[in-house]
Amino acid sequence: MSEFILLQNLIYPSNELSLTMISLEEWSIVYTFGPDVKQYLQNQLTVDINKLPNNHHTICAHCNFNGKVWSTMRLFHYRDGYAYIQRKNISFLQIKEIKKYSIFSKIKFSILENMVLLGLSGLNVRSFLLKFFFEIPNKNCPVVHKNNITLLWYSKPSERFLLILSISDFEKFKSKINQKIFFNHSKQWLSLEIEAGFPIIDKICANKFTPQMINLDYLQAMSFDKGCYYGQEIISRIFFKNLNKYRLFFLISMEKITPKIGSIIETKINGKWFKIGFLLSIVNIKYEETYIQVILHKSIGIDNIFRIHGFKNIFFKKH
Repeated sequence: MSEFILLQNLIYPSNELSLTMISLEEWSIVYTFGPDVKQYLQNQLTVDINKLPNNHHTICAHCNFNGKVWSTMRLFHYRDGYAYIQRKNISFLQIKEIKKYSIFSKIKFSILENMVLLGLSGLNVRSFLLKFFFEIPNKNCPVVHKNNITLLWYSKPSERFLLILSISDFEKFKSKINQKIFFNHSKQWLSLEIEAGFPIIDKICANKFTPQMINLDYLQAMSFDKGCYYGQEIISRIFFKNLNKYRLFFLISMEKITPKIGSIIETKINGKWFKIGFLLSIVNIKYEETYIQVILHKSIGIDNIFRIHGFKNIFFKKH
């Protein structure tokens, strides 16, 4: 570790984040390739693969036959096929499910265990990266591949980058750093994803929610005109008949708690607490704040207050 890299144990909101390098140990990268890979993914994922440019990435989902989400992912062209980044705890199960129907297709899936996923965010992050890379991604070209290193650009909640590189390239990169930068773990990246509105689907929440319930229609992560894919009939019916009753929200509390993923969210109406949704993800921020990503009934008002069942802490909607 370079003497300029300082360990950071606290998680900060995006608007207070110093230049920070983030280990993405809670995420994995899945590589898929073969002569049939494009058509196969077209029949499995919620986006139109044919419309994905070589230098872009996109949010999408893999669903079951009932239109429930196995996992959410960030998909892009990679090497001789495609790659997607998703939560590590769902990857083994998700790959097992997506491979079920590939017996007659020439396609392979593998988790790239030998690659490092590294986040970079915070103050002057672009200037920092330009010291090491001649070309870095931006709004018009969100994916850059150079010398076996891939860089992805994210716009929300503030400009940040995700690097995919080998262990040896990671060590070389660290050794060249000659300015102060903090080093943090995956919870920092998770908090940024929650702020950005990216739906976090861990293993415990797989197969429970439709894409619309986690805002994938708002995120342009669904196609309704590309043809059939798994769950498409149910997903389309929910969309065109306006049957969805839930949405993804971001709540914040000024106290720290550690509830389980999947916990019940309650709201107070006329002095009584009622079940209103589910907890998807949670991060303790700085000293006494907690961010949670939740699925709530669309009927909630702007002034509603919330709590997690079994806890007294009050949460408010983040506007």
